[in-house]
Amino acid sequence: MVGRTLSDIRARLDELSVAVGPYRVVSAKTGDGPFPVTGLQFPNRATAAEAATVASAYRRALRRYDPQVTVHDLVVTEAATLDPGWPDPPQTVPEYCHAVAGALFETLSDRHGPVERTVMDAYLDAAERTTDRERLCLTMLERSAEALEARLPTSEQATVLAATAGRLPSVEPDGEPLADTLASLRATGLLAEYAIEPTPGGPGRRTKRVTLEGYRPSLSAERCPVLPVAVELFRRTAVAPHVTDLERTSTGWTFVVATAGDASAAGLSVAATEG
Repeated sequence: MVGRTLSDIRARLDELSVAVGPYRVVSAKTGDGPFPVTGLQFPNRATAAEAATVASAYRRALRRYDPQVTVHDLVVTEAATLDPGWPDPPQTVPEYCHAVAGALFETLSDRHGPVERTVMDAYLDAAERTTDRERLCLTMLERSAEALEARLPTSEQATVLAATAGRLPSVEPDGEPLADTLASLRATGLLAEYAIEPTPGGPGRRTKRVTLEGYRPSLSAERCPVLPVAVELFRRTAVAPHVTDLERTSTGWTFVVATAGDASAAGLSVAATEG
């Protein structure tokens, strides 16, 4: 990620910033705004979250050529408080998407730099074509799922997504992991409604049929990016899910999830309909 890409990231940060705004991007350790967000201000939390994601990508790119570049966990803070540390759990689609994307990029940069660069390039291309922040952040999630599904075997996808979940703020177990997962995605606005029904499974398996209405990420009528579902499940259980039997509905998707037992990992990043 050099040349044009680094220049584009700097340009994107300039586009996101404003002359005077209440939000900053700072280091969780020092409370300072490291390069390339030094002195930049942002109009709202969602925009600052996007800036934190692309600024982290910029710094990781520099570390590939200069390992001495300091590692910073970048977080969003209001200028009135300047209280570094993990922000409150994201409550909007852009905040959630960029929290997941940032954690995923950190994981990919350790072992799969080309995959990270593929997603960042797709994001920068999309940023040139739309001013809709929600559509832009959804594109980042969609392209992340697509890149993982195309470039990594399922076992490595499981490793990457489990590590990504481990970089996000911890969640307290509160009931059934699948139900908690879908409830959290609904709270962020990533889906409108959901339903869970038991379905027969093989020996040792616990399977559920999930129905999602108004699920925002999409690749096509036949391919659904389920990466956010997998990440949220990994935040609540160490078992890689098995997602199969995807079907398109008039208002969303249905699929079968096995979250325990002898079902091998499947459909972690993108689930596809049969045929």
